[in-house]
Amino acid sequence: MRRLAVAVCGLFLLASHPAFAITLKSCHVPEVKEAVLCGVFEVPENRALKGGRLLPLKVVVLPARNKPAKEPLFFLSGGPGEAATEAAPGFVGPEWLRKEHDVVFVDMRGTGEGTKLQCDLGGSDADPQEYIEPLFHEGAAYAACAKQLAKSADLTQYTTTIAMRDLDELRKALGYGKIDLFGGSYGTRAAIVYLRLYGKNVRVAMLSGVSALGDRSPLYHAAAAERAFEILAAQCAADAACHKAFPDPKGDLDAILSRLRARPMPVTITDPHTHKKLTLMETAPAFGDGLRLMLYDEDTGRRVPLLLARARAGDFTPFAELALDHGRGMKESIALGLLLSVSCSEDVSRIRPEEVAKETAGSFIGDWRVRGQMAACSVWPTPARPADYAAPFIADAPVLLISGNLDPVTPPRWGEEARKYFPDSVHIIVPGAHVSGSDCIADITRRFIETADPKRLDTSCVAKTKLPPFVVK
Repeated sequence: MRRLAVAVCGLFLLASHPAFAITLKSCHVPEVKEAVLCGVFEVPENRALKGGRLLPLKVVVLPARNKPAKEPLFFLSGGPGEAATEAAPGFVGPEWLRKEHDVVFVDMRGTGEGTKLQCDLGGSDADPQEYIEPLFHEGAAYAACAKQLAKSADLTQYTTTIAMRDLDELRKALGYGKIDLFGGSYGTRAAIVYLRLYGKNVRVAMLSGVSALGDRSPLYHAAAAERAFEILAAQCAADAACHKAFPDPKGDLDAILSRLRARPMPVTITDPHTHKKLTLMETAPAFGDGLRLMLYDEDTGRRVPLLLARARAGDFTPFAELALDHGRGMKESIALGLLLSVSCSEDVSRIRPEEVAKETAGSFIGDWRVRGQMAACSVWPTPARPADYAAPFIADAPVLLISGNLDPVTPPRWGEEARKYFPDSVHIIVPGAHVSGSDCIADITRRFIETADPKRLDTSCVAKTKLPPFVVK
């Protein structure tokens, strides 16, 4: 297996695939002290057109410290719409991984510099209200964004299937044979598609926060968030200190939403980012979506009963400040145009309008998100979806599936569904939330990469993992 070769001039040349090539140079990336390798991998936007537009995909490689290295680990980011290379700093530290494995990051088409499909919707410091509103609540207003982006991009060429073809071409250009995959959130969907198309090229795969092919996002967001909140409320009831301080989180939430549906409330806060005073209009949809985002993380989730109690008592400020911070982080990190190109084709096109009421009934976020995204997709150029996109398949690679019991978007049901694709797999349900991490999970992942044997993994540490305590004051 060919590996990274150091040229005398200091360039790292990786080439020889007849159609594609890439040259990596020593570089520095933000928050990483050591030199790493960077390059640009050009792929055709539309492979059916000769001489068409080329897309420059940014690539970052953290080279293994020992040579020859073992199989490289390819990281697949979330969203869809997050730039994978921005996650590189988080992979510098694990010495056990960096000792023997290159770690490879490539920005999926539509996410990084030179290809980013970004819409001027979704919030800004000049319009912070949009940061707290549900994603795509603007609905058909995305027609203007599609028209603008279509001046330079063919929006029908931005799908998971096409992006995974890019990834496999990069694998060849870098001279790798088999690779390891790590995907989180939407990155698990990308990994599943890659395994379906190129499973023979995968040694092992780790999928955390699993979005199986049957997960037609965002149809099931409401039920997943409601499930996570109900579990959280039950945990609070079982915790003496939490129950004493907050005897009825569900009643608090119901009362808040009833009040906001009748009359939205202006809330003056200090912006956690700009530190300026501003006034937001707290609406029922904004409050519900803010709560949903707080449940993504077990640390902020443990503050939820306190925040609800304060809001019910009339103090919305701490909730609104945290919701603004979370909303800004999400909407600034995701290329919304890419998210639409992927989701309109692969998920929303499979949602039947008559399903929405049933799947969102009784939930605290209701149908706001799914109907908003369906409206946006109604005016978005929808890429073609392979006819067998969601059809069952089998991949032989060993797979480690990780789900968070408190996950408000990809609950364990989807990890269980994904097991059907991977006969050589194990599904671990951890106490945490979305793409949850802990020393226990890090150790299980290390042993899985070393042994490539999911059936013999010792997962006993999962039962001993404790969630953070509830914040009661």
